[in-house]
Amino acid sequence: MDELEKKIILETYKWIKVKRYIDDDSLSWQERYESLEKHHLEETNFLINKIREIVKELK
Repeated sequence: MDELEKKIILETYKWIKVKRYIDDDSLSWQERYESLEKHHLEETNFLINKIREIVKELK
């Protein structure tokens, strides 16, 4: 990982490749909850994979 990538990770959120969650209030609360949960899982998986990638570089 180069210095620029480290700086971006430490100082911004641009490196997160999951789009920001947008609530749709035209949906039922169940649909909104499912959508939020799906987004949360996608974001969590992305972050876990990024951590794994960084740890592999430390070896």
